[in-house]
Amino acid sequence: MSKVWLAWILIGVGLIIILLALGILFYQQRADHITPAPLPDYLASLSMERSVFGSSALNELAWLHGQEFQLNKGAVGTYGEGNEITLYVAGTPLKFLAGRLLVAMRDKIARSETPFTPLAEREQGGRTVYELQGMGQRHFYFRSNDLVVWLAVDEVISDAALNQVLDFYP
Repeated sequence: MSKVWLAWILIGVGLIIILLALGILFYQQRADHITPAPLPDYLASLSMERSVFGSSALNELAWLHGQEFQLNKGAVGTYGEGNEITLYVAGTPLKFLAGRLLVAMRDKIARSETPFTPLAEREQGGRTVYELQGMGQRHFYFRSNDLVVWLAVDEVISDAALNQVLDFYP
């Protein structure tokens, strides 16, 4: 092998190392910067009665589900005086991680490690929406870009609430 080829190989390896380092820095910067996720003010004609954003929301989500994924956005909103709707929103630093989180949730529920019974999986609003039943409510979850959205809602208003949530998180 000539010295010229060796030089090109070393330059290539150096560029790969630099790109990897920049990618890791970019990821860490996004992962370490925790921000609030957006929530709608109203759902199914019910006003938001309680909301938690950012780190506080991520702490609440971790308490509910355990921390398996790096999350950097969060919000939890409760709607209606009787807590008819609860909306959980978690964001990941990269879109593909939100997809992995969604699949992990689906698989965990399928293994019956939760109090939820899967009812349907359907395409709606350009994405896959998973529908469940449990804890006295109807539940829906889906991915919107780098967010995973979970809607817990009383059955009578579930269709209206789901359509509004799908519109809010395109």
